[in-house]
Amino acid sequence: MKRWAGFGGWAAALMLAAVPAGAAAPTYPARTILLFVASWCAPCHGEIAALPRLSEAAGSWTVLVVPIDRGRATAAMVQGVPVAQRWVPDAARMAAMREDLFGGTAGLPFSVAVGGDGRPCGVHRGVLSAARVAALRAGCGG
Repeated sequence: MKRWAGFGGWAAALMLAAVPAGAAAPTYPARTILLFVASWCAPCHGEIAALPRLSEAAGSWTVLVVPIDRGRATAAMVQGVPVAQRWVPDAARMAAMREDLFGGTAGLPFSVAVGGDGRPCGVHRGVLSAARVAALRAGCGG
């Protein structure tokens, strides 16, 4: 149970417990902090501006910016994000991610920590700060 310690660990445990028996839980890029964004989310613009500080706090982990829609404004918003820090899943994968991760959240800003096994190990609802990134990583054993 130590694996679920830290910010939002209990929520990640509940998300994984909700996977139907026999169904394979989706996996995500290992040792990452997924930062979900959209152009209409004002705090998300601030998180992108803070990406260098968030990445520094992530240490050996990678902060990946994940746009939740395919609109022009959101595409323009993430254009300035380094390519190595963008993850744009195809439509089917994004639909599966929404079902898997977004059930317990009211919206953006929203972030998910993914452990070395590619499974969610922590969540954060609200504006992500460097301190929260470090806490998410530490809560996931990283």
